[in-house]
Amino acid sequence: MSRTTAALVLLAALAVSGCRSGRTAAPSPTPTAAGLRIGVVDVDAVARAHPRWPELEALNKKAQEVQAALAAPPVVPPILQARINAQMTAQARKLEGEFQGEMQALRARTQQQLDRYAAQVRAEQQARVLQIRAEMDRELAQAVEARARALRADLRVYEAQVIEEYRFPIANLRLKADVVGVASEEELRSLTTELERLFRERDAKVRARAEVLDVALQDFRKAKEAEANARLARVQQEAEADIKRLLSAREREVRAEADRVARTREREFRRRLNAFRRQLLGIGEGQLASAQRKYVEGLRQRERQLQAELQALQEQRARLEDSVLADVKIEVAAIAAARGYDVVLTRYLSNLTGEDFTAEVLARMKR
Repeated sequence: MSRTTAALVLLAALAVSGCRSGRTAAPSPTPTAAGLRIGVVDVDAVARAHPRWPELEALNKKAQEVQAALAAPPVVPPILQARINAQMTAQARKLEGEFQGEMQALRARTQQQLDRYAAQVRAEQQARVLQIRAEMDRELAQAVEARARALRADLRVYEAQVIEEYRFPIANLRLKADVVGVASEEELRSLTTELERLFRERDAKVRARAEVLDVALQDFRKAKEAEANARLARVQQEAEADIKRLLSAREREVRAEADRVARTREREFRRRLNAFRRQLLGIGEGQLASAQRKYVEGLRQRERQLQAELQALQEQRARLEDSVLADVKIEVAAIAAARGYDVVLTRYLSNLTGEDFTAEVLARMKR
């Protein structure tokens, strides 16, 4: 209210000086220094008591709000990062799904290659084992047959020896029975019994020898079979070791190739994702630039509107202040003229004294 106070002081002084020539008789005021009649009025209190003072305060408050709005521009519109992030996430999920699908198909193809190679290697090793086994079976059969021939020859030699051993005793008994003759039936039975015993004894020796040789042949066969089985077991172990070695080497090759393809696919995945990110950022920057232009234009338009509103408020406040000051001037001038004041002060001075008639002015303002 510095402007209001200054204006009130000025107008009050003018009003007093203008009314002195035509004033009527009034009660004698308090004498002052230098013979001047001084009145004192608290114009701030008088102005605040004016009926339109609340309206002036409302204008001041509104002007302050407009000035605060000018000092604090609106918040910058949010950047499109959230939208870009959402689109990037969706695209990343899509590309990640495609990438994982390719990786799953690659793993399946790799496993199929390994399975086919494993089946091929196992078949080759199995065929090799079967071939070796067939050769071993032939060798075993040949060895057993050779041993059997040797044992049969041995048996024939032994049988010939036994026959030769029993040939004379048997021949003597036959000669006695056929040539010399027998004296009685009892003697014939005795000769026949002895002859049969010799035949049985001879045949028993041959059979015993044959059984011994047969056991020897069976033992030989078993030993050869055990030897063959041990050799076959070693061959199978070697085959399994070869299978593992070949599969391990092949798996390293296939896995290395799969890893190379996977790295290539991953680089392609990253490239596509980065390309999409650059595309989105390009779109986002364009939209952001447009939003910034709109924001700046809106800010300028808002500032123009607020400046115009502030100017209108200031003009309206000036008119209202003039109206309030005019009313105060009239009341102060009327009382000053009635009391015969030469000077009206709006505050007390240290070297001057005066009569305070603020209450009277307030009373007149409230009528």
